[in-house]
Amino acid sequence: MRYARFAGLIGTVALMLAPAIALAQAEPESGLIRADEITRALRGKVCTSRVGATFAFANDGHYAYDGLWTDHGTYSVHDGAVTVLLDSGLERDFAISRRGGVLYMEETAVSCA
Repeated sequence: MRYARFAGLIGTVALMLAPAIALAQAEPESGLIRADEITRALRGKVCTSRVGATFAFANDGHYAYDGLWTDHGTYSVHDGAVTVLLDSGLERDFAISRRGGVLYMEETAVSCA
């Protein structure tokens, strides 16, 4: 066969790409996650950004932020987002996603412990 050596090469490339394709299919491009997964990731934890800002999500629904300023309030979890209602009355939804195994609040990578 004239192109037999190319057939083997194509098969090898297909095997190397299969895990990457499976991962892309398993995790939606948007990376948005369901409310139960967000709750497991955030509830009762303090999340820290790379620049040192902290976001605390207490078990009882209280929320605290300490970064460029400090704020307190309550939070609730929804599919793909957490809603924060600050004591000042300001309410804001933060999109929560997971990309490459990293948790993001909007475009900010956070680690939670």
